Amino acid sequence: MISVIGLAVGLTCFALSSLWIRYEMAFDSFHENAEQIYVVYTPSTSSRTGYSRRSFNPLAAYLKETFPEVVNAAPVSPATRAGIISVDGENYPALTIRVDSSFFSIFDVKVLEGSKDFLIPRSNKLAITKEKARQLFGNENPIGKKINENQEICAIVSQMPKQSNYAFDIIAPFLTTTVNQNWRSLFDNTIIRLSSETNIDAFEKKLYEHNTGDGRGNLEKMIIKPITKIRYTDPEIDRDVKFQHILIFSLSGLLVVLCSLFNYLTLFVSRFRIRQKEFALRIVCGASAPSILAMLSTEFILTMMFAILLGCFFTQLAYESFTYMSDISMNLSAIYSESFLYMGGVILASLILFWLLLFIFQFSNLNSSIRRSNKKVFRKISIVTQLFISIGFAFCSIIILKQMHFLHNSEELGFSFKNRGSFTTIESSDVLASHLRQIPEIIEFVDVMGNLTLLPQSGRLNRVVSSWDEQAANAENISLELMFAPPEYINFYEFQLVAGEMLTDSDPESMVLLNESAVRAFGWHDPVGKHFSGETFGYESMMHCTVKGVIKHVHNLTPTMPPNPVCYAKPPQQMETARQMMGMRTPRSIHFKYHEGTWESCKAKIEQLKEEFSISRLFNDEEEYNKYLKSENALMKLLSAVSVICILICIFGFVSLVSLTCEERRKEIAIRKINGATVGNILAIFAKEYFLLLIIGAAIAFLAGYFIMQRWLENYALRTNIPAWIFFSIIIVLTIVIVLCVGWQVYRSSIENPAEVVKSE
Repeated sequence: MISVIGLAVGLTCFALSSLWIRYEMAFDSFHENAEQIYVVYTPSTSSRTGYSRRSFNPLAAYLKETFPEVVNAAPVSPATRAGIISVDGENYPALTIRVDSSFFSIFDVKVLEGSKDFLIPRSNKLAITKEKARQLFGNENPIGKKINENQEICAIVSQMPKQSNYAFDIIAPFLTTTVNQNWRSLFDNTIIRLSSETNIDAFEKKLYEHNTGDGRGNLEKMIIKPITKIRYTDPEIDRDVKFQHILIFSLSGLLVVLCSLFNYLTLFVSRFRIRQKEFALRIVCGASAPSILAMLSTEFILTMMFAILLGCFFTQLAYESFTYMSDISMNLSAIYSESFLYMGGVILASLILFWLLLFIFQFSNLNSSIRRSNKKVFRKISIVTQLFISIGFAFCSIIILKQMHFLHNSEELGFSFKNRGSFTTIESSDVLASHLRQIPEIIEFVDVMGNLTLLPQSGRLNRVVSSWDEQAANAENISLELMFAPPEYINFYEFQLVAGEMLTDSDPESMVLLNESAVRAFGWHDPVGKHFSGETFGYESMMHCTVKGVIKHVHNLTPTMPPNPVCYAKPPQQMETARQMMGMRTPRSIHFKYHEGTWESCKAKIEQLKEEFSISRLFNDEEEYNKYLKSENALMKLLSAVSVICILICIFGFVSLVSLTCEERRKEIAIRKINGATVGNILAIFAKEYFLLLIIGAAIAFLAGYFIMQRWLENYALRTNIPAWIFFSIIIVLTIVIVLCVGWQVYRSSIENPAEVVKSE
């Protein structure tokens, strides 16, 4: 039963994950000439891979004019999953993209009714899909209806399937008409369609070596990726579970299936000898070899069918969680039909293996081969395989759990985010501060000018540094992120000083802090007191900067992304003065620390102040940080459950196999006792055999697991170590389990009366 339950769990995991993988790999494959559509990636310092889909709006037209291989090109501002629209005061989820007329030359989207005014930049016109219009307005004609109070629907367009990176419900125009401004803002995606005769390798090389030149962003080293592959190759795509983790989940399910099958087939082989008299009597009574084969095959198929039925039950239990994590819109019956295909493939492969074993037994002297074989090679291979899989799962799950704990509690993160939150307001008054002081859950708070947050990250500028002390003759310019952070903000988040001193209120605005990545980029060994200069960052006081101190990397992005060079400076007074002269109300970020366990009550009291003080963007730092780890947390839960199943299969497999072994070796045990062997001697014989198998299985599992987890940990900028205690603890726990489970079975056989055993034999 344990093997069948394990098989059902493995089949469910494998079938659902295989369906998920096929779904992910089918994104955008439905387009006409999909194999010729590519997305342009430009160099980016904020991306883990060094490249991003974000590019300049005019780049699409520029590439079409410059490269004859480009048949069509379109800028697209893709929709966000959290998009909301308002209709008659009610909010509805909707995917809104921004395009121009070139979008329709690449994708098979048509205007079904209405005008094309929604393509005029900065207009208040929108287009809506027929399906979304029916959802919002029923059978009424949506043309002329208002959305978001001041935007009007002027057209109905055909819908693109949701299984696309550029799916939409609403099409809106671009927000600007000024080309110069567009060459400064990296907001849009650039999609191109190449001619069918294009040599992709040659075009990629030509694009990589091309420079767009001054006034056009000076873009170079551009690359392209097929639109059908970006869903599972672009790490910046927002998703609950990473594609690599889906692959691991699928592999885990397959390994559980193998573990269960090995256990079941081992039990089958072990019981084959016990059933020899049964088979002989059947043959005497007229049964043929094919009929016995049919009987055994029927037993096996019925067992597999029971596992499939149990797998369907598990699929129903996992349905809601699966559809939520995978974002697959399929009803349960469709998932069943898809799952049966994968389950059927596994069962067919298992049945072929089963028949192969029967074929081997049929054409060999089964009686002699089983009786003479004391080594029982197949049984030992099966035990080692089960140990390898179960120990490997346990080892990997412990490492993932240790890494998650490390990322949540490590001092190497460079800042503290526990029990902290923030919100944005445009009101700056003592009245708001007074209200916050009256909230008992809040311990302290700081008021910072601008939309400045660490989690999620905002309020940074990217600028170029062209000159610095000890600059090498052939050194390239350095891209440096600037974050305006006053001293109280730095102290609030407990930035960790490495060298020099922290900023104070009395320091000039040109005095700055650098993180370790920036120091490494400058090539300095003793950075304190060094100078650098470059772009003014829009403020003359930032033209020439002096390093006062160095702080640790602040890992406030996804932990797989290495930290960028960052400069921390006091907000220039010129910033506030300029906004006041322009008549603009300066947004402010309020960062607060609350007592542990009081977030919900604290949040509720702050939300009561929303209307009065125009509060928006209320964040909990811990929740925002956990979003970076949601895929790892999901994988950890899945692997932990699978590990428990594998270990149970392995333990019960041991118990079953040892029980059969003791039954087969009852006469041997009795003769040993007659010749003076004690219970301890007999236990030692079995212990030696099974502990040797444990060591072999553990050695293989640890070597493979260590190699796999080291590769997995390399994806993280901060990573834990793999200490020796993990290896020893797994071995000790399994040793105790084997002693308790296996030792009891052997002990029962060893205390039997040897005379009765010999007489019965």
